[in-house]
Amino acid sequence: MIIPNYFEDLNTFHVNTLPRRNYYVPYTNLEAAQTKQNRRESEVYTDLNGTWDFHYFDNVRLIENEYWLASQAAELDYDQITVPSCWQLQGYGQIQYTNTEYPIPYDPPYVPYDNPAGLYRRNLSIDELTPGESIHLNFEGVDSAFYVWVNDQFIGYSQISHANHEFDITEALHVGNNQLSVLVIQWSDGTYFEDQDKYRYSGIYRDVYLLKRQAQRLNHFRVKPDVAANLQTASIALEVLDAVDTNEITVNLWSPEGVLLNETKHAIKDEIVFEIEQPALWDAEHPNLYLLVIQAGNEFYRQEVGLRRVEIKDKQLYVNHQSIKLVGVNHHDTNPNTGATVTIADQIHDLEQMKLYNFNSIRTAHYPKTAEFYELTDRMGFYVMSEADVETHGVVDLYGVGGNDNYNLIADDPQFTASFVDRMDASIVPFYNYSSIIMWSAGNESGYGCGIEEMLRHARGLDSIRPLHYEAYWYRDRSIDFNDEFIDMYSRMYPSVDEIEELYFKDGIDRPFILCEYIHAMGNGPGDIKEYYDYMMSKPEFIGAFVWEWADHSVNLTRGTNEDPVYRYGGDHGEYPHAGNFCMDGLVYPDRTPHTAVLEHRQIFRRILLTAYELDTLSFTFKNLYDFSNASEKVQLSVEYYDVRGRLLETKVLSDFDVAPQGETTIILEIPAHLSDKVASIRFVTSMVNQPGFEGRELGFDQVILKEFETDLTSVPSIKAIKVEETLGEYIVTIGTDIVKFSKRNGAISQINRNGRDLLVQPGEWSIWRAPIDNDRNIKKEWYQANYDRAQTRVHYSDYVDHMDAHIITFRGVINSVARQDIVKFEVKWFVKQDGSIYLDLEAEKNPLMPFLPRFGMKLPLISEFDQVSYYGNGPFESYEDKHYASYLGHFEGKVADFYEPYVTPQENGSHNFVKNLIVASQSEKLGFTSEMSFSFNVSNYSVEQLTEVMHRDLLEIEDVTYLHLDVKQSGLGSNACGPVLHENYQFNDPQFIFGLGIFLI
Repeated sequence: MIIPNYFEDLNTFHVNTLPRRNYYVPYTNLEAAQTKQNRRESEVYTDLNGTWDFHYFDNVRLIENEYWLASQAAELDYDQITVPSCWQLQGYGQIQYTNTEYPIPYDPPYVPYDNPAGLYRRNLSIDELTPGESIHLNFEGVDSAFYVWVNDQFIGYSQISHANHEFDITEALHVGNNQLSVLVIQWSDGTYFEDQDKYRYSGIYRDVYLLKRQAQRLNHFRVKPDVAANLQTASIALEVLDAVDTNEITVNLWSPEGVLLNETKHAIKDEIVFEIEQPALWDAEHPNLYLLVIQAGNEFYRQEVGLRRVEIKDKQLYVNHQSIKLVGVNHHDTNPNTGATVTIADQIHDLEQMKLYNFNSIRTAHYPKTAEFYELTDRMGFYVMSEADVETHGVVDLYGVGGNDNYNLIADDPQFTASFVDRMDASIVPFYNYSSIIMWSAGNESGYGCGIEEMLRHARGLDSIRPLHYEAYWYRDRSIDFNDEFIDMYSRMYPSVDEIEELYFKDGIDRPFILCEYIHAMGNGPGDIKEYYDYMMSKPEFIGAFVWEWADHSVNLTRGTNEDPVYRYGGDHGEYPHAGNFCMDGLVYPDRTPHTAVLEHRQIFRRILLTAYELDTLSFTFKNLYDFSNASEKVQLSVEYYDVRGRLLETKVLSDFDVAPQGETTIILEIPAHLSDKVASIRFVTSMVNQPGFEGRELGFDQVILKEFETDLTSVPSIKAIKVEETLGEYIVTIGTDIVKFSKRNGAISQINRNGRDLLVQPGEWSIWRAPIDNDRNIKKEWYQANYDRAQTRVHYSDYVDHMDAHIITFRGVINSVARQDIVKFEVKWFVKQDGSIYLDLEAEKNPLMPFLPRFGMKLPLISEFDQVSYYGNGPFESYEDKHYASYLGHFEGKVADFYEPYVTPQENGSHNFVKNLIVASQSEKLGFTSEMSFSFNVSNYSVEQLTEVMHRDLLEIEDVTYLHLDVKQSGLGSNACGPVLHENYQFNDPQFIFGLGIFLI
């Protein structure tokens, strides 16, 4: 190999990189530094993003010549590639998604012999070179390792994919055109530390730029804000850690309102401290930022500073003396069109949406962001857990060495300690001047041992103020007496609430507790948000939790076109290993369209909460869960009035909604006189009032039912002529001119004939199967083993009697499956009344040996002309036993297609529960359904079988059928794709159950 093999050398991480420094981009004058927030506006910043020459090598070891040198560059053919980008999405190499399994054999520090590489080349145009000045080349993200040459001179080498790498290239430059060459290596010894759950992309995927540096300058400075215990005074200390040819600096300090507070000169050896009276404090609700502009010679540096007091005391997390909860989400850099390459606009959009869904905290899973991201979180107001680029999860998948018991293989091996420490350093030093970062995380899922302990010790030395987080301390070898002084909080992933109680809170806890990942948001789910919320809110020491995760990861096959997106995931690219669709686990779709899950989160974590009410006086008590804001600062409260049919009558904004932070208030509601005898329910809605562009967006609601719902389907005035005919296979009931058939095979409705045409495409049947959701991935193994997907109905007994007030058809039978015993025993009574209405009375008994049921109900495959749906029940969003908080009781209607939730991996979707009244209609017929006990329904143009078998939504074929499912209920959703098993309260495992349903031919 004709380059030094640094990429398989555990003693070489960086060659000729400049010492790490705090992030900044200098400006050339005071006004620019004060007013220009975008680094690209600096005169010393030269953007190198754009089109580069590119040549892809299948194996770096077989590169025959030094093609990065000008004398040999012409021997290659070059394509054009966009920088930044991921070369797998530009047509090179293998697209791959894998989770815990390493994408390479486990042979550290060695990587596969066939190790792809990409040679990037471009010209640098240099107008002038002033003696004493320097030109620095910056890479903000290169995966996984790279070598740099300028004008045939070797500049250096570096690794750590999610880190800034800076080189001084001054000596290699000349005025005019210069040649920059970068050789990027796909695999390096760093790959063993970067086993994050994500697509494995390669290349220069973050920004590249030059900085022109003056002879007199600062290289590294630290800003240390402090707030006094009484919060009445604050200080900003400035420490210069590295300076060149300057002993004096000028510092200007502006208030958040832009008022100049101080302008002073200081010797850099002196302590530089600014005292501030009555400071405007920073928190996630009020991201007030002071501005420091520091001048050294002709360079000016801006640093926004938030004054906040963050501390752990009383086993709680306090910001400015307020005990807070981190309502958090894990955030990867991911875009379906560009992979790990994301723009500032992408990040702003994500952060804005997070605000709208009531998040206040972000974990940078599982690596540091660029500095521009932290600038945004400073300005927009988020509490950030910033994580190191460390994950060695692949060791748990090694063969025959103990699974999770092997977690510590790398973490406790001294030969890797220097790598761990270097990665901790790279994750802290550039970013410790950002106020939104309130804690550091030493990485993810890497076990625990001497290497992790040393990186935590190094972190404490770099920053003694911010708390440290590391979840995989849980996997330490408990026979070793590790020092836990660096474990500032207990952290776990995906334990059940019962486990948290048993292991941490039952006998008292000696430090805060946090869930760095929970409620795995995969597909139709999660369904257990409320349980965690209630428990967290009941425990002051339970300081927060981070949903896994924000967005689905995928590759859009139609990227770069105007066609609808076609998303693909693991295994769709011919890769091995892969983790299937496990990357489709976000609260929002790849294009950031919201899943219903994020709406559920918004509602459960709403900030204005109805805590009590009295209907006789119409008094309603609200609690303001904002930590620092009066409710009137953040939200507008509206009241919506609904009639007894669940239809909206009127909306009124309530003025003067004044509630102190964490306070309560009681209001007396006066229903308008013209509505006083019509109102059956009230919905109080809070909405955004002060975020530009999002005014009026709903943030949460509470509903109060005043009167029972009424339906006009309970009586049909005309008396019909009823005739019942028994054949070998059916009971045929003629109701006036209508015909309803009941099957002796399964006891369900087999046909409905109205106006001379059949309304069912196929006979109805009892159904226990649902298309498995992602969170069924574990229980579905038992369902398949029990042959639930092949369930069939066998009627043992049928009978018909003619009573005075109804014709009664009785069926007794079982649901079972081939090669398996009975699953459910049932008795069904169909009552056909003289007014033509039909009533179902079902009693069932489940076999306790069988797994809990996915669902139980009747499926009616209607002709596709039945395209109109209206109902009273939970809406407008899909709702299940444990996922219904985003919905409310009301009247909703739409076409069948409107009830489809387009999960990228097809699965059960679109159910609505707590339904009392349902009408499904064509242009000429209507079928009505009512129940005193309420029921659940699905309506879809996709069969359960198709949703079960097809793996991608774009491959689904709309069927010429409207499938109507009328269910007693379904099992809940949970989060067992990665989280705990579905709570028994939400398992459809009832020993006995009943189902009552009225059916009307309208």
